[in-house]
Amino acid sequence: MKLRIATAVVASISMLAGIPALAQDGATLFKTKCAMCHGDQGQGKPAMNAPKLVGTTKSVVDVLTKGGEAKAPHIKPMSTVTADQAAALAAYVKTLK
Repeated sequence: MKLRIATAVVASISMLAGIPALAQDGATLFKTKCAMCHGDQGQGKPAMNAPKLVGTTKSVVDVLTKGGEAKAPHIKPMSTVTADQAAALAAYVKTLK
């Protein structure tokens, strides 16, 4: 019983410790895959038809893995982004101000 509790505590701490790493991976991914169109701070680039991402209410994960709206730049899913990377990008986008 004590071993199970200790294992659960260690697992929980490990998961929480990974959150900053996930955000950092998201920052790196954003700079390499998104910033060229959406801007360094997610401010968007209207001339490129790239909307701002700051404060977006859309699911970044869904847009990247399933595709966006009919006239959106990401109509189709991004084949170069995995589900884990999409989650890291979404976490990073939430930090943009």
